[in-house]
Amino acid sequence: MKNKKIPHYGKVKPINYRYIYEEQFYDVLGKLKLPLMIVIFTTMVGVLIFMIANNKSDGQSVVNFFFHTVISISTIGYTEGYSENVIMNRLLSAVFIIIAFPLGYMYGLVKTIQVLTTSNLDKIYRYWRMYKDMEKINDHFIITPFNEITKEIMKDFKKRKIPFILIEPDRSKEQEIQAFNPNYYVFDEPHKRAVLLGCFIERAKGLITAFEENTQDLAVIVTARLIRPDKDNFYIFATATTEGSAEKMKLLGANEVIVPQQTIGKRIVSLVLHPPSPIVSNFLNKIAFGERTDIDIAEVYVDENSWIVGKALKDIHLRKNTNTTIVAIVKPDGKMDIAPSGDTIIKAGETLLLLGKPVNVEKAKIYINKPQEVES
Repeated sequence: MKNKKIPHYGKVKPINYRYIYEEQFYDVLGKLKLPLMIVIFTTMVGVLIFMIANNKSDGQSVVNFFFHTVISISTIGYTEGYSENVIMNRLLSAVFIIIAFPLGYMYGLVKTIQVLTTSNLDKIYRYWRMYKDMEKINDHFIITPFNEITKEIMKDFKKRKIPFILIEPDRSKEQEIQAFNPNYYVFDEPHKRAVLLGCFIERAKGLITAFEENTQDLAVIVTARLIRPDKDNFYIFATATTEGSAEKMKLLGANEVIVPQQTIGKRIVSLVLHPPSPIVSNFLNKIAFGERTDIDIAEVYVDENSWIVGKALKDIHLRKNTNTTIVAIVKPDGKMDIAPSGDTIIKAGETLLLLGKPVNVEKAKIYINKPQEVES
C-alpha cells in the first residue's frame, strides 16, 4: 500500500467557514431542545389524562383531546373534546391549566422566544449561505485587509467581474464591510495557513496584500508562497512603505510590489510632462490604472512554439480575427518597437503589447499562443 502524499504545506487543515455557522445553528437548536420538549411533554400529559379519565383511545377521541388541550392552554378559545362526565373533565381541565400553564407552557414558550430573539438566526443564516456559495469560487483573488487601497481594488474587480475573497482580521469593521457589500469575506488572520486554505488558495489566481504595517504583508506573503510556490501560476501583489521593504517582499515571493508614494509621484509627473494633451494623458492613465473597464492593454509573451513565430504582422491577421491592435513589440533586450509596421517579423521571446476590449484581449492571447502545426 502506497503512503498517502502529504501536501508541501504540512498537515494543516483548512478552516471550513460554512461549518462554523452550521455549528452555531445547531447550538441554537440545542438551546431550544429542553423548552420545546417541555411544551411537547406537557401537551402529551394533558392528552393522556383525558384519554385515561374517559377510557377512550380511538383516533377521533385522541384528536379531540389534543385539540382541547392546545386551545385550553393557548386561551384562544374553548371547545370541549368530550361529551360524557362533563363535570369531571372540566375539573381535570381546570387543574391541568393551573398546573401546566405556569410550570410547562410559560417556561417553555418564554424560553423558546428568548432563544429565538437573542440567537441572531438571520445573521447565522446569512453567513452560512455566503460561505456555502463561496465554496464554488475558482480562479479568484484573495485580498487583505479592508482599507482605502483594497476598496479601490475591489470596486474595479466588481466592475470587471473578477471574483475575490476579502480577509479582514478586525471584526469591528463588520458593519463597514457589509455596507461595502463584497460577495465574499471572512474575519480572520490572513497569515495563517488554515485561513488561506479555507479561502481556497489552492485554486486561486493570486493574492493582494496591502497592510499599513509591512511586517504583516511579509507574513502573508511567506505563508501564501509556502502553499503556492509557483510564481507563474499564482501571483502575489503587495504594497510597501519603502523601497527596502519592497525588495524584501520580492525576495520572499511577491511578483510585484508597489510603493504608493512613488506611484503617485510618477503619475503627477506624467501629467506635468503632457500639459498640451490632457485628454491623451488621462486616457492612457485610465487604461494603465484600470479605471476603464471597456478597454484593456496587456502583454503577451511569444513562445518559441507559437504559430506566429517567423511571420510578418500583416500575415497573422490579428485585428481581423480578434479585433485587437499591437501597439508595440518589446524585444528580449528590453528595447521597444512602437507602432510596428505590417512587415515586422515576429520572433520568439518577444512580448506583444495589445490594446482592445478585455474579452478581445483574452481571445488574442489564445490566438497568439496556438502551437505551430507539425508537418507530417
